Amino acid sequence: MPKPKTSPDLTPKPYRLLKSDIAPKLSARSTSGITYVLLADVGDEPELHIAVTANEGGGLWSKEAVRLDSIEAEIDAYAGTPFPTKALRGAMVGRSSNNPPFCLAVLKDLGLVAPAPDKVHQHVKAGDWAAFRAEWLAKPGERVTYPEPTPDIVAATLAASSSASNETEPPSPVNAKGKKRKKVVESVTAAGDTDTDDVGAVTEPTTSEADHAPTAHAG
Repeated sequence: MPKPKTSPDLTPKPYRLLKSDIAPKLSARSTSGITYVLLADVGDEPELHIAVTANEGGGLWSKEAVRLDSIEAEIDAYAGTPFPTKALRGAMVGRSSNNPPFCLAVLKDLGLVAPAPDKVHQHVKAGDWAAFRAEWLAKPGERVTYPEPTPDIVAATLAASSSASNETEPPSPVNAKGKKRKKVVESVTAAGDTDTDDVGAVTEPTTSEADHAPTAHAG
């Protein structure tokens, strides 16, 4: 039997950048936050995606853009009962132990989950997800490329662009400050793992794999 895929597809794709913000981590012991973006597809039937783009406290995670409907399906499997942080593992391809708590911290910051009143370290679904989805998908947003293209991809894009006189300028990449830039000076590495507890505390700080997170609101 083939092993399950653990490397997410990090091919740069066009999105609409709707929001960028910093969410507090779940652990009460942590004073740092994680930077995230809320993205929307550019196709005829768009869906919302969330992605963690920077970690103030160190530790590795997957930069994949995770579909909101995939996350909702994992939460709905608990039929309205409290769910643990690890419940979100099924929504993501990357296996880093930081992925579920970071994703849950973003959902909490967006008002889509809340701490369970009678279950320590567990959460419940909150808010109106359908209204949230409709509200944000209606926003125009800035067209961006996520993840940020590596230098070889940028070079290939520029070469193709110069050979076609009617080629339009490609979308701007999302970098560490959420701003446009013309040149990419750092390559993006693959996602990895680090140890953490079930409430988002990183036990061994390391250098983050993703260092290109926006910090200003968009949309």
